[in-house]
Amino acid sequence: MASNYKFSKIIYFLRAFYPLQLIFGHLKYNLLALSYWLILFLIVSDSFGSKFGLPYLFYSPEYHGQISWLSFLLMGFSIGGFTMAFNMYSYMKLGTKYPFLATLSRPFIKFCWNNALIPLAFSIYYIVRFSQFQIEEEFATNGIITIYILAYLFGFSLFVLISNLYFFPTNKDFFKLTGKKYHELSKEEPIGSFFHQKVDWNLLFKYEKDRSYVYISGISKWRKSRSIKHYDKAVLEKVFAHNRINATFFEIVTVVSFLIMGMFREFPFFELPAGMSIVLLLSIILMVFSILKSWFKYWTYPILIVLILIMNLLSEKSSFFQYENYAYGLSYKPTKMIDFSFKEIQKKADNAQFNIDSKKNFIQMLNSWKTKTGEVKPKLVIVMTSGGGSRSALWTYAVLSNANEKLDGKLAHNIQMITGASGGMVGASYFRSLLLKQNLGKKINLTDKKYSANIAKDLLNKLSVSAYSNDLFVRFQTFKVGENVYTKDRGYAFEQQLHQNTDFIMDKPLSYFEKFERQGIIPTMIFSPTIANNGRRLLISAQSLAFLSHPSGPSNLTKSYENIDFQTFFNNNSTDSLRFSTVMRMSATFPFVLPMVSMPTYPEMQLMDAGIRDNYGGKIMLEYLFEMQDWIKENTSGVVVVQVRDTKKILTGDELNHVSLFDKLTLPFGNMYANFTRTQDFDQDEMMKIGFKGFPFAIDLVAFNLREAKKDRISLSWHLTSQEKLKIARAWKSKGNQAAMLQLQKLLTAE
Repeated sequence: MASNYKFSKIIYFLRAFYPLQLIFGHLKYNLLALSYWLILFLIVSDSFGSKFGLPYLFYSPEYHGQISWLSFLLMGFSIGGFTMAFNMYSYMKLGTKYPFLATLSRPFIKFCWNNALIPLAFSIYYIVRFSQFQIEEEFATNGIITIYILAYLFGFSLFVLISNLYFFPTNKDFFKLTGKKYHELSKEEPIGSFFHQKVDWNLLFKYEKDRSYVYISGISKWRKSRSIKHYDKAVLEKVFAHNRINATFFEIVTVVSFLIMGMFREFPFFELPAGMSIVLLLSIILMVFSILKSWFKYWTYPILIVLILIMNLLSEKSSFFQYENYAYGLSYKPTKMIDFSFKEIQKKADNAQFNIDSKKNFIQMLNSWKTKTGEVKPKLVIVMTSGGGSRSALWTYAVLSNANEKLDGKLAHNIQMITGASGGMVGASYFRSLLLKQNLGKKINLTDKKYSANIAKDLLNKLSVSAYSNDLFVRFQTFKVGENVYTKDRGYAFEQQLHQNTDFIMDKPLSYFEKFERQGIIPTMIFSPTIANNGRRLLISAQSLAFLSHPSGPSNLTKSYENIDFQTFFNNNSTDSLRFSTVMRMSATFPFVLPMVSMPTYPEMQLMDAGIRDNYGGKIMLEYLFEMQDWIKENTSGVVVVQVRDTKKILTGDELNHVSLFDKLTLPFGNMYANFTRTQDFDQDEMMKIGFKGFPFAIDLVAFNLREAKKDRISLSWHLTSQEKLKIARAWKSKGNQAAMLQLQKLLTAE
C-alpha cells in the first residue's frame, strides 16, 4: 500500500510538472513546430541528408574556410534564434491553454524557461555528436573541443539574451494591465503542498479545468501555480493578446534583420556557415508562419493555400513569381526569344549546312590535335567524368593531374575530348584551364597542392546564405554582363565563389576556349545538361555540335531528336558572351541546391543536372565515336577511354537487406531515385559492349574509382570536410587505382 501511495504521488507530480505537460501539449496541438526539431535531430543524428553531407555541415561548420570557435559561436547563435522562434510560435499556439501564465510576472519569459526541455536536449545531443566527430574525424584535442563547446553555448546564450532584453520591459501580466497588487488577490502555495495532499488513485487522470502546475520560475526556483477561478477572463485574454503582439513585432524585426544580412552576403563577414544558413531558414519559415497564425489564426491554412494557387496562376500568366535563373551572357530580349517546339528543334537539327560545317570543323580540330601529339598514329584519349559535387571535382582533378605527371605530360597531349556531368566536369574544367595557361608559357606544376586545395574549397556557404535570405523571398539585386542585366541569386553566388576559389582562371566566356580547342592546344569539352521540359539534352561546347544532334545511322533510327546543339539553336542569342562558369553550373544543377536555368525560349527551356540523363558521359562518348569513326580508323592506333568515377560500379561490402513493411510502400518510388546511376551503368555497359565491338578500331577502357567500398563515405555536396579531402587524396594510392594507372601507362607508352 505504501509503495502504491508513493507511486501515485509521483504520477500526481508529473501530471502537474509544467515542462512535461508542455511536451504533451506540443504533441497534441503543435506538431508543426515539433517537426522542425525532428528535422534538426535527424540531421545531427546522421539519419537525414547523410548522403549529401548535411550532418557534416553541423559537425564541422566552416567560417572563412576554417573550423574555429567563431564558426561554432555562429552555429550557437543561429540555434538560439531558432529556439526563440520555437518559443514564440509555441506561446501563440499553447499559451491560452494554460491561462495561469497570465498571472505570472513576465509570462513569456517564464514560458520559455518551462519550454526549454526540447532545445536543451537538442543542444546536449548536438554537443556530444560534434565533439565525437571532431575527435574522430578532425583529430581535435580536448582543449579545442572545450573551446568549441563554450563558443556554441555563448552564441546560443547571446541570442537568447538579446531576446530577453526586448521581452523583459515589454512583457505584460495580469497585474501590470490591471494595476492591482499581488496580495489583493491570492498567494502562491508552496510546492511542497503537492506532497501533503491526499491523492485518490482513481482521480489521478480525471480532467481538471482549473489545474495547478509546478512551473520553473528561475534557474533554481520552482513554484506552484495559483488558482485562476477568481480572475477576469477578459483581462487574461488581453494579457495573451498583448504579448502576442510583442512577440510578432520581435519576429518581424528578426526576419527583416536576417534578410538584410543577405543583402550583404557578398561581403566576407556575411559568408556564414552553411549549417547556420539551414537553421536560419527554418527560423525564418517558423517565424513567418507564427506571424500569420497570430494575425489570421484558423484562417492561416486556407489563406496560404489560396496565396499559393494565386502565385502559381500568376507565374503561368505573367512574369510575377517566376524566380527564374538565367544563363549569364545570353540575350533575353523579347525579340531574341526562340520558339521552343518540336518543329523548331527538327528544323535546326535537319539543317544540312549546319551539320556539314560542324563535322568539317571537328575533323580539322582532330587533325590539329594529331599534329600536336607529334605521332603518326596516336592513341586518342577521351575522358568521361562522373557527377558528385565537390568530391567528384577534387577526384577528377587529382586523377588527371597525377596521371599526367606519371606519364610525363603525355596524357594531356593525348586527351582530345572530355565529357561527363556535374562536379566531375568542374574539376576537369579547372584542369583544362591550368593546362591552357601551361601551354601558353606560364610555369605551372599541375600537381601542386595549392590547385587541389583550390578546387576543394567550400562552394556551399555563400550559396546557402543566398538561398535563405534572397531566393525564397525578394530578389532585387542585379548585375550586368555586357548590356544584359540579371538578378543575383544562389546561382550567381555559386559562380562567384567558384571564381574566387580558383583565382578567376575560369572567369571567361565560353567562346574564349574556341580557338584553343580548334588548334588542338587543349581538349574539347562537351557539356550535356538535361532539359527538364521534355527529357532531351542540350549539348554545349565552344564548337558547334550540330553533327551530334542530326538524325543518322541506319534508317535514321535516331529521329527522336534527343540532342539539341546549343550553338545552332541559340545562334541569335549572343552565344559568344555566355559565361563558361554558367555552362559548368548548367551541367551541375542538382535539384533544389542550384536553381534550374531558364533559357531564352518561349516557353522557357529549363535546364537541370547532366547526371539525370548521363552521369558518366557514356552516351556522348559513343555518339562521338560513331560520327568520327572513319577519321579515327585512318589516323589513330585506337581509342583509350579514361573513366573517372566517384563510385565503383560494384562496391565492396554492398549487400541487400530484407524488405520491411515501409520498404514495400516506398520501394516503387524510391527505387527510381536510389538506383538511377546504377541503371545508367547497366544501360551504358550494354551499349559499350555492342558499340566497342562494332567500331573498326580498338577501344580500351580504364576506370579510376573514388569510392571502392560501401563504408567509404564521402558526401555528395559542394562542401568537403578535412577528413573527406584526406580520403580523396588517399584514394589515388589504392590498389585498384594504381593498377588502372599501370594499365593506362602501358596503353599510352606502348611502341
